[in-house]
Amino acid sequence: MVRMLIGPDATGYPGIKITNDADDPRTTPDSERWKFRYNSKYAVTMNLGGMQRINQITRPGLNDSGVLLYYPPGSNNSNFVYCEVSGGGSSHWCYKKEYFPRLRYDVPLYDIKAKKGGGSNRYNQHMVFWHDSYDYYNGQGGSWVQGNSRQLAWVTGTNSSFFNNIFGAWASGIIVQITRFDTIDGFNQFLSRDRTLVVWNLPGNRVPVDEAPALTPNGSKVVVIGPNDFKTSRPGYPVDTATPAQTSFDAAAKLPVKVIRSGDIALPAGVSYFDVGFQIPEMVALDVHFYNSGTIMYPSNPQTANFGAEYWFDGTRIGFDASTNMRARFMLYLADNSPPTSGVNRVFRPISEGGQNALQVLRPGAADPPAWPDIVIDSRWPQVQILKDGWIDVVAGNGVYYDIPFDGAGMFPMVKYLTEHGGGRGGSAAPEGQNQLNTTWTSAYRLPFIKRLRYTAPGNQLHAGESTYCELTQNNARFWTFAGNVGDYYNRRDSPGSWRTAGATPPIAIRYYIFGIPA
Repeated sequence: MVRMLIGPDATGYPGIKITNDADDPRTTPDSERWKFRYNSKYAVTMNLGGMQRINQITRPGLNDSGVLLYYPPGSNNSNFVYCEVSGGGSSHWCYKKEYFPRLRYDVPLYDIKAKKGGGSNRYNQHMVFWHDSYDYYNGQGGSWVQGNSRQLAWVTGTNSSFFNNIFGAWASGIIVQITRFDTIDGFNQFLSRDRTLVVWNLPGNRVPVDEAPALTPNGSKVVVIGPNDFKTSRPGYPVDTATPAQTSFDAAAKLPVKVIRSGDIALPAGVSYFDVGFQIPEMVALDVHFYNSGTIMYPSNPQTANFGAEYWFDGTRIGFDASTNMRARFMLYLADNSPPTSGVNRVFRPISEGGQNALQVLRPGAADPPAWPDIVIDSRWPQVQILKDGWIDVVAGNGVYYDIPFDGAGMFPMVKYLTEHGGGRGGSAAPEGQNQLNTTWTSAYRLPFIKRLRYTAPGNQLHAGESTYCELTQNNARFWTFAGNVGDYYNRRDSPGSWRTAGATPPIAIRYYIFGIPA
């Protein structure tokens, strides 16, 4: 049974709360997070700033000449919002921060979901492979490295004058590279012609989340439901004048992320499937932690072997191809860009599907039945709650850890983080994995990745300096860094017996979020 409260709870704070089963939304303490399907009193909310699929290559042929396409039409390298630079079968898509109109932060938390090369429909950015190089004598060198190492960074303070000024100079944004020539081999495991950029409305740098604190109840109206509006403000803020920071959700502008399926499941080695119970829409993304121990290691287990799982969407199923027996903790979320429907459906829509009773909260004026973008809240979809967030200033050292305690009672905790790096330049002078980032930058914000050296470097260095990971338990996140370590240790091919080291670009900070879904 679904139970819903609109108005003051037992503490006198007004808002919207939804619980399942026997839990009373009026009297259930906010601290019992796992009992709520939705609670407008929770301060920091997970909501998307945008999701963009990137798979268009305007010049797909090997001998196709280059073209610069700036948008909106009529703009140029100094005033574009997004652009495509294409030629010879590859494209660089550049998105400035301004491309995402709802984005409230200069540097956002983001992710990139990359399909496997060769035109595959599988996503493989979570895989860990040993990376070969022509510089190595008989393969003696390199690292077991995870796919995020080949994703380009979100950058600030850019200047592309070294690259024919194709992107000009811009304050904040990202370049995503795709190519038709994406054959997988030991030197190129993570090329792709199809990537999806996911931008969260949360800061990805060292600034606090801009959400207003709850005020003591003061009689302010905090909920409005009308023909054109459905909006809830934070406790104590008048809903009619609430700023984005003072708003819990707004059906027109600030929606809770639509997690349409979540869980923690066992995966056998090889191919298996998980049926979600409905046709999976096109514009979805999967956040997943693959792990094979009692402790989750994110973004991957730091082991000296190829490890991980590919995944894909197949009708009503999520397919997995795991390297060994493991578990997958996941949330499948939706960003449907189709227009909302029009009709006279009620805002509150009780439904029963598959023997399960549920309550949907709809955008005012939705059709019957509603489409995906019409659904603001569905009691079957768990509200993603931020259990802890903050940043870590990284110190030098080989294997330094930082403990972040949190309360994960009754929840499936998950973690997301970015690593902050200093200035740099793309091309031949770029940090590893960033050579296609055709600009200079003052700060870079990268997706995290494991980089475990194949051969132990002097000083018992097992990890490269860029390598980071998080050990996640029910109530603690332990982040590991290796700043100061080498970037590579290898036996050089042109002078066997001469072992060399290469430099690294270690992080200077980590911006993290521990979020939870009800177990």
